[in-house]
Amino acid sequence: MHMDDDQSYHSDATSQSSRNDNTCSLPPPETPTPQYHGCAYLKAIQSQMDSYQTTGGDYLEAIFTHREILCSYPPAHTECARGFSDIAFALERRAWRADREADTEAVVAFRHEAWMIANIL
Repeated sequence: MHMDDDQSYHSDATSQSSRNDNTCSLPPPETPTPQYHGCAYLKAIQSQMDSYQTTGGDYLEAIFTHREILCSYPPAHTECARGFSDIAFALERRAWRADREADTEAVVAFRHEAWMIANIL
């Protein structure tokens, strides 16, 4: 009995999966959407980290503004400690520029704020 006569025999050379045709194309891989934590205010800051300047002390204004928002409705801020930690981490990782010379001070301030929020909520 030849293999050509056997109905159960299926050669890989003629199989559909071994053909080299490009009719099936995969969609391009999606870039993952960044996951932000915290209230809407902190999420907005996190989404703008590439253009966030620390030299003018904007980080202090962000912290004080957030404190006011936090006092108005604490239950909405359960993830804000994580949000501040994520902001600090993002500042640590970005490249130095003249408009970012206070990044290290901002990192310390944001980490301290994260610690404070974690202890009061």
